[in-house]
Amino acid sequence: MEKQKILIVDDSEMNRALLRDILKDQYEIIEADNGLAAVKILSRRRSDFSLLLLDIMMPKMNGFEVLSFINKQQWNETLAVIMISADNSPENIKHAYNLGAFDYISRPFDSTIIRRRISNTMILYARQRRLETIIAEQFYEQERHNKLMISILSHIVEFRNGESGLHVLHVNTITELLLRHLIQLTDRYPLSESDITLISTASSLHDIGKISIPDAILNKPGRLTGEEFKIIKTHSAVGAEILSELPAEQQELPFIKISSQICRWHHERYDGSGYPDGLKKDQIPIAAQVVGLADVYDALTSERCYKKAYSHKKALKMILSEECGRFNPVLLQCLIEISDKIELRLKDSSFDHKAENIQEINNITDFYKLFARKKYISIYEEQRQLQLLYIDSLTGVCNRRYYDEHFEDSDDAEAVVVIDVDNFKYVNDQYGHYVGDSVLQNVAETISSGVRKTDTVIRYGGDEFIIIFYRIPADVFKKKLEDIRHAVDMLVIDEYPEIHLTVSIGGVYGTGRTKELFKTADSLMYQAKTTKNQVKTRFLGFETEDNKKENGIAREEQHQ
Repeated sequence: MEKQKILIVDDSEMNRALLRDILKDQYEIIEADNGLAAVKILSRRRSDFSLLLLDIMMPKMNGFEVLSFINKQQWNETLAVIMISADNSPENIKHAYNLGAFDYISRPFDSTIIRRRISNTMILYARQRRLETIIAEQFYEQERHNKLMISILSHIVEFRNGESGLHVLHVNTITELLLRHLIQLTDRYPLSESDITLISTASSLHDIGKISIPDAILNKPGRLTGEEFKIIKTHSAVGAEILSELPAEQQELPFIKISSQICRWHHERYDGSGYPDGLKKDQIPIAAQVVGLADVYDALTSERCYKKAYSHKKALKMILSEECGRFNPVLLQCLIEISDKIELRLKDSSFDHKAENIQEINNITDFYKLFARKKYISIYEEQRQLQLLYIDSLTGVCNRRYYDEHFEDSDDAEAVVVIDVDNFKYVNDQYGHYVGDSVLQNVAETISSGVRKTDTVIRYGGDEFIIIFYRIPADVFKKKLEDIRHAVDMLVIDEYPEIHLTVSIGGVYGTGRTKELFKTADSLMYQAKTTKNQVKTRFLGFETEDNKKENGIAREEQHQ
């Protein structure tokens, strides 16, 4: 069996030799004598390594600089980093953890401790990767089904509209090209890779509201009357309305939110001359702005029942001369700079999508008739076909099942925290479950933003959350819990600013069986809940002020 690879980065040959002798029987060791050399190795072959042992004081590029670079490049998502140093000052340790280090080992080395801590790190990262693999596989399967449903729905609209079947594909392609160039051109719109994929996919539904437009108007070969044009213009608001009638939990999905923005506002224009709301400039979400431009370009360069196709050059001229309304100048610059690429990509994709036989046409027609009986089209089936096995559908964090199967009987957790939302029942009773769901989503996001990737946030049930920590110093543990409490205390729900959220937190620090640590943390949480908005902690096997107070010398420390 091939050994896992570890990269040791230290300018001291003696230190590297000590670590190499300790680890060489179990792992394959690669060495670098400075931080810059390590970055060069990782740039070429980081997927080869399971772990990086990183010294702090080195020439050319010190350990903290390497760690910052790794964090910035997001390499730590698949690579665990353990800092090694003779300097075990609290400042250095905290700085390392803040930069994304998984653990911190002080010299002189103890071979048994080194092996154990590295082994534990490997196990935890392997568990994290297994979970991510499971989630990714199910996510991609769900995405495949979702895209199939979206494709069917968008083709229904195209079929009714007498279009070639390429319009949705073209808008997808142009939208993606514009977005990718946009983030290179400016940092004004900070879009991630997932944002680009989400917007490009959601663009497929931009004209779904046309399902409500009568065929006689939709496919009229001549010029529309003023009244007919008013009816056509309703499709943007109708599209958003269709999505607004989905169940509340689906409306909170990022895909539905983006799709709704695109449906309603892709005909808005930068100077406020568009419809339906007359939005101006960046009042129009960037997703709707980009899809609007992509839609106009493809409409101009495609044949319609009422017009011939314009050339690529003519379409650009019309857009730049504002014959189709005014667009964001930055997007127009993107369009100009990638116009050749757009023309080439669309030519490559323009194979014949028309039905090759009457049966395929009949299938599409029958499918449309099935949906036409209903007032609106449901984007998803009554129940989503595939659910993520270990992810809570409301909050996006891990669910109770994941805790039960992976943590309850484990004995390698270093700290367990139980968090309960104060006065959650009151919020539900006063404002309804929709607002209650929004509260849980906001709290889950706040908790998740306060922990590391290797820590695990779980929605245990109702308004109760668990955090499982690994390799975290005691003082960092206490500070993180207080930071989470404070962050929730400062939360504002956009539509209900009068709601003040707080949480009660119980945390136990000390290695042990997770089930037992959970019981202790749960008990501490209920103690904190007597006065609310507090953190209570206990440290097992440590002679701390907290433990002295717990033993009756004084009341246990309370953080407000």
